[in-house]
Amino acid sequence: MGVREERAARAEVRLAQARQVLDELNFLDRWRTVGDPVVVGSVALGAVVRPDVDLEIYTGSPSIRDGFGVVADLAEQPKVRAMRYKDERDRPSRGLYWRLDYELTPEETWHVDMWLFPSGPAHGSSTELTEAVAGALTEGRRDAVLAIKEEAVGRGTRAHGHWVYQAVIDEGVASYAEYVEWLGDRDVWEHTDWRPKPA
Repeated sequence: MGVREERAARAEVRLAQARQVLDELNFLDRWRTVGDPVVVGSVALGAVVRPDVDLEIYTGSPSIRDGFGVVADLAEQPKVRAMRYKDERDRPSRGLYWRLDYELTPEETWHVDMWLFPSGPAHGSSTELTEAVAGALTEGRRDAVLAIKEEAVGRGTRAHGHWVYQAVIDEGVASYAEYVEWLGDRDVWEHTDWRPKPA
């Protein structure tokens, strides 16, 4: 098995683990009591390296009470070790945020980020971006993303969200060193309206 195949195999294992986390805690059905949940980010794109899952939930009017109703039930489940919450409705994210830490095994804890957003096209969400990236993510580009992410983790850092996809898809970046050079001093937490060039 070659290097690319080994990377792809590791990503498949991580993807299966992410799905296991979603299934064991019944995330999607729990959030359907509030709105329409969508898996986004690396799990949706099959480019999982870090033990993270991203969910967005869309509803007519995001409610702190409704959100806490769901996460309170989640917090009572075995192996849920921590929760956190932020109200970002008056900030660029424009949503309610919860994070759950789930001990999939004694050696590894997965983090699940959950955003509760208002429904409608006015919200610049990751769902639309994820769909656009999926349409532009060839196997070669996915391998480059995985290679960059894996080296970042090996160095004790991370390749942030949409930036790594933008670097690979639009600029042809193929290594961690190239990614760091391209990223420069950009604010990695900056909100983006970027959409990829089609494959």
